[in-house]
Amino acid sequence: MRQHDSLKGTELSQLFTITEGQGRPLVALHGWGMNQLVWQPIRKRLTQQAQVTWIDLPGHGRSAELQLTSLEAVVEELRPHIPANAIIMGWSLGGLIAQALAQRLPEQVAGLILVASTPRFVLAPDWPYALSTEVLQGFADNLEQDYAATVRRFFALQFMGVRSDPAALNALRDQILQYPASLEALNVGLDILRTADCRQNLVQLPCLWILGRLDKLIPISLAEGLQALHYNEVQVLPKSAHVPFVTHPDEFMLIVENFIYGL
Repeated sequence: MRQHDSLKGTELSQLFTITEGQGRPLVALHGWGMNQLVWQPIRKRLTQQAQVTWIDLPGHGRSAELQLTSLEAVVEELRPHIPANAIIMGWSLGGLIAQALAQRLPEQVAGLILVASTPRFVLAPDWPYALSTEVLQGFADNLEQDYAATVRRFFALQFMGVRSDPAALNALRDQILQYPASLEALNVGLDILRTADCRQNLVQLPCLWILGRLDKLIPISLAEGLQALHYNEVQVLPKSAHVPFVTHPDEFMLIVENFIYGL
């Protein structure tokens, strides 16, 4: 195991980041309602392959004091934290943000790893590989009724249909929810998921897409949609759902390592 060559944290009024490991720079962006602790199952192995910056997005985790206002604003807020020649790994909502960063900073970003994510989350006449807007609206309505229960149900939905260790998942959930996202950030995050469309300016950099066949949020038909957009590096994990790096970390990391070494 390589020694961590840096470890730093920022405090309440700034974006919370931790940078550790050695190798080429990689920035990890979590999904809706979560924080950087969700990456815990692959953290040790990934920091042996890259110098990883783990980020709590605005309004989430230990960046909860910051406002999440729009996709454009979060891209600008993240911009100083993207090293030159970085790989950006984005999961779910984080994958939308990663695509927007690559569109904004094409000379700074070396490639993207997009995990259980998509160029567009909601259905459109020309985009059938997505969720209905009613699903996201249901989350928004439930948030107003019972914030904590909605986040917990969302966490459970991400693992539905996958064989896993319930005690380990509950422990990870409780660890993540020690640092809950703000209600405002959750609502803005849903709005980003509802409105963002990264098909309008396709990323021309190397992109690895990792999907789970059992995912209840990202339909497996998305693989066809991505190929139609000329994204050719699409990996589908047959026994995984929305969080492959938690349920199938070894299989996930083999794919990621091959991509990193191939750049």
